[in-house]
Amino acid sequence: MKDIHKILSEVGLSVPEDKKTEFDNAVRENYKTVAEVGKITAARDNFEGQLNAANATLKKFEGIDPEKINETIQTYKTQAEKAEKKFISQLQNDWIEKKLDEYGVKSPYARRQLAADCMSEDNGLKWKDGAFFGFDDFMKSAKEKDAGLYQTAEEKAAAEKEAAKKKDAPTFTGPAGDPASDSKKYTPPVIF
Repeated sequence: MKDIHKILSEVGLSVPEDKKTEFDNAVRENYKTVAEVGKITAARDNFEGQLNAANATLKKFEGIDPEKINETIQTYKTQAEKAEKKFISQLQNDWIEKKLDEYGVKSPYARRQLAADCMSEDNGLKWKDGAFFGFDDFMKSAKEKDAGLYQTAEEKAAAEKEAAKKKDAPTFTGPAGDPASDSKKYTPPVIF
């Protein structure tokens, strides 16, 4: 970049010394160098390109109602939350059914009530990492309330032992070869 005073002296012009400061200030305020103009032009072209890209993007959204899209998004969010709750509920039900099978709870009414108590929002068990925490203690307390709810391992072993004894024990038969019943003694009817 050439100095403005040098350019003027090459064409035969000069600025008096007492006016040089004023002249320099006036030139800086009103004129730019080629390098500065190049930077400004490049910035303008960059911003113009960004504006054109933004306008093209906005044209794609013409005719789209943002409120309607927000409603649709809310609808999908609600449906997703309901589906997630339903999935977790089904997962919990399957887990409880499996556990009740393991415990040997046979009564459908007892199974339904135990599942409802276990899954209760107010005082039910906490579901975490695919299991209800404290389920074994819950079943022990239910067994204390209703001794016939299910058989413990010891009770099952005792019942199997008792069944094996009955199977091996001799049986007495009645007059026609029928096993004797423990009820009443047979008395023939009085005909006369």
